[in-house]
Amino acid sequence: MINTSTFVGRISTDLELKKTNNNKSCCGFQLAVKRTYSDDTDFPPMAVYGKLADILCTYAQKGDLLGVRAHYRSKIKNDKKYHEFVVEEIQFLERKNSAEDYEDIEIPQSSDTDFNPYSYGDDDLPF
Repeated sequence: MINTSTFVGRISTDLELKKTNNNKSCCGFQLAVKRTYSDDTDFPPMAVYGKLADILCTYAQKGDLLGVRAHYRSKIKNDKKYHEFVVEEIQFLERKNSAEDYEDIEIPQSSDTDFNPYSYGDDDLPF
C-alpha cells in the first residue's frame, strides 16, 4: 500500500520541542498549504519525531517555507479520533525573514532520524 503525501507550505504555528514518555523528541505543528485551484488554504496537522524534530525546532520558525514528505496516520485516544501526517523528510526552502536565508547556515542532513512509526504508542502523540 502507498501512504505518502508531499506538501509545500509555511509553518503556521509556533514550534515547541517536546519529549515523549520514552524521552524521544517530538513536535506537532500545522503547515499552511495553499490550494492550487482556489485562494483557499488548508492547515494539515504535522507530527515530527526523533532527530528530525530536533533539527526542525532548532533551525525553523513560524512563517518559514518547507517541503515535507509524510505519511497519514489516525489514532483514537480517550474516545477522540486524531488525524496527522507523520513527517519523514523535510526540505528547508525559505525563511520568513528573507534577511537570513537557509543557504547562509549549515543544517545537518541526517537520514538517520531514529524514526520508527511502530515504536510510538498513543501516549506519544504530541497533542
